[in-house]
Amino acid sequence: MLLPVANVSPMTQLSKPRRGRPVTTDPNAVGLTALKLFAEKGIDKVTVDDVAVAAEISRSNLFRIFPSKAAVVWGGMHEFNVELQRKLSESSEKDIVKLLHRSWVEAMHLLDESLETVRLRLKLIASSPEIYGWGHGQLEESRQVIEEAVAQVTSDPMRPRVISSALIAVSMSILMWWAETNDPRTPSEVLDAGFSDFEKVFG
Repeated sequence: MLLPVANVSPMTQLSKPRRGRPVTTDPNAVGLTALKLFAEKGIDKVTVDDVAVAAEISRSNLFRIFPSKAAVVWGGMHEFNVELQRKLSESSEKDIVKLLHRSWVEAMHLLDESLETVRLRLKLIASSPEIYGWGHGQLEESRQVIEEAVAQVTSDPMRPRVISSALIAVSMSILMWWAETNDPRTPSEVLDAGFSDFEKVFG
């Protein structure tokens, strides 16, 4: 049975507050606040409530942005994978290793404007096997995107898996080194330099 609708004036309807996450909530700002807390106190010693208080948002709003502490650390990977897939599909490069090199570096440009955030993420990933393990699914998504691209240009059934796995391992090693040494270059710049050796091996 339908309940009767109250007689509410148009002005009252317009002034009724909306539910849900406030439009002022900035996921990047919330993420950086959480990362700084993790780096200062240790991931295990920081609670979700600690992050919500520091970011000045409610606990429920925090969970709408980041469902877990690990998700905060690995934030941005989905967007990177979408951009990587787009770069791979749009490129006219015929050499598969050069294609992977350029597409990965160009996709990494998404992160170049947030060096502090990226460096904090990588340092935290390197410091916690549990956090690194949580991100396996994110990296596996990247690897599958690469494997599909390689499979389109080779008849060797093993080569796509080998190259995609190697590229993931190489990129993580380069980025971890970049974070630990505080290298002044951007992530895309240091990856571009490091992938030159990758090309020599797999070209």
